[in-house]
Order: sequence, then structure tokens, then C-alpha cells
Amino acid sequence: MTVTNYQDRMRELGLALPIDPEAASRWRAAPRLDTLHDKVGGFLGNRKANAELLLQNLGERLAKDLELGDIVAVDKYVYSRPAADEIISELSERCDFVVTAIAD
Repeated sequence: MTVTNYQDRMRELGLALPIDPEAASRWRAAPRLDTLHDKVGGFLGNRKANAELLLQNLGERLAKDLELGDIVAVDKYVYSRPAADEIISELSERCDFVVTAIAD
């Protein structure tokens, strides 16, 4: 199914598209990394217990299995709000990639 067909099908079903047109026009996906070996992984949590557990376990697994260079774990201040600019800046300066999670 193509992206266009997917969008048409979502509309036919009366479902909202999970895409913010404003954000989609401002942001682009980062280029894929060739490897995670020796890379610094950022893990952005939302201050909920299950998100922290999920990100911690994922970080430990990636560090062990893929030999990450380091892990940077950060929580945003309010779970229902976007991460503060200083958190985004820190992660973008220190990390090669970032994983985020929302979990209750």
C-alpha cells in the first residue's frame, strides 16, 4: 500500500492522520547510521515509571549487544509537554541517535 493509498484509506475510515502537517514541513528524519558501535545513544524519558524501565533496558541491551560508546539518559520535565529546548540541545550535541518512549 502506498503512502497516498494509506492516507486515502485513513480518511475513508474516518480516522485522523497521525501526522502534524506543520511539524512534517519543519522536520526531516536524520540520516541512518551505518552502525551503532561506539556511538553515543540518547534515551529521552517522560518521567513515567514504565518509560524509564523500557529505556533503561533498551539502553543496556544496545550497549551490550552493539557496543555503544556511551549512554545519555534524560527525562523531560513534564510528561505531557514537549521536551525543553535545552534538553533537545544537549541530546543533539552529545548523541549520535536518540530513542524516546511514552509508557504508563
